[in-house]
Amino acid sequence: MRTLFRSIASLLVMVVAGCNTVDPDECWVNTSGGFEDEQPIPIGSGVGATTGGDFLTPPGGEPLAAEATENPCVAMGSVTVVRFSPSEFPFVTIVPDDGMGLAGGWQEAKANLEFIKKRRSGSSTWICPLTIGMPLRPEKMGMISASLAATMSVNVTEEVAYGMDFNLPPGIFCDTFRTKVKATFKSMYPNLGATVKL
Repeated sequence: MRTLFRSIASLLVMVVAGCNTVDPDECWVNTSGGFEDEQPIPIGSGVGATTGGDFLTPPGGEPLAAEATENPCVAMGSVTVVRFSPSEFPFVTIVPDDGMGLAGGWQEAKANLEFIKKRRSGSSTWICPLTIGMPLRPEKMGMISASLAATMSVNVTEEVAYGMDFNLPPGIFCDTFRTKVKATFKSMYPNLGATVKL
């Protein structure tokens, strides 16, 4: 009986010690079935790790800490980066506005927009060149300064980029991106008369 008790006590010590250790690269799964009829819940290192909680010695916060890039408990295909700046759209006057007629002048910006796709194995970067043109004075919108033109261009290109398929080959991606930017200018600013080309 005493031997049986020692065996059980040893087993409990091993279980507690094992449950107190979490490898940062592991993803443990709660096999209890989750909540009601849901699937099992993935448990990553650092989850529930607090100074007054589940672990005698709290494991490190990685990889779920703020500076981490991915959670090993979530199947990660890729992370895309989309952030443009008005400075990437340097509009210059091509045709000055002579003040005649309902609309006048023309301005253009040649931009080389960078796209980044991050994966567990590394990242890839490519550039999509495009030229955006618009009147200096559209008929129904008043004067469009270079800074306003750049801000509108950021609004449109970011809106399109967020909905893009980053798995497309770069050439097809850029062609599709330019086509969608042209259509989105028409839907977001229907009275502007903007053009988009290579």
